[in-house]
Amino acid sequence: MPFKAILQDLALKAGATGAIMLDREGEVVASCAQNDSLQIDLIGAHHGIILNIIQDASTRSDFPEVSSVSISTDSAKLSISSIKEGYYLVVALEKRRPIGKTLFESRRAIKKIEEEMG
Repeated sequence: MPFKAILQDLALKAGATGAIMLDREGEVVASCAQNDSLQIDLIGAHHGIILNIIQDASTRSDFPEVSSVSISTDSAKLSISSIKEGYYLVVALEKRRPIGKTLFESRRAIKKIEEEMG
């Protein structure tokens, strides 16, 4: 299953407005968005930095490895999750949507993505 199809399935199941997979340098591998006004490419690239900072901070302490981070703003929510080899996944959703379901569906999608990566 190609990455874009996995992301589309994830967005549908999570009720997300968009999803994006990026490589370790923030380059887009695949993405999907419900509408053209959602700039999922910009959202993804900037929020990968946040995941890296949190992961780095967790390795300097006694916390277990961080694999996902959730961010909630006044108007939206984001989940940012690690994929093997430094790749990561960002899912954008409306404020009223449950982040737990998004994290669950993200884990399922990551498993498929990693299988596809080989």
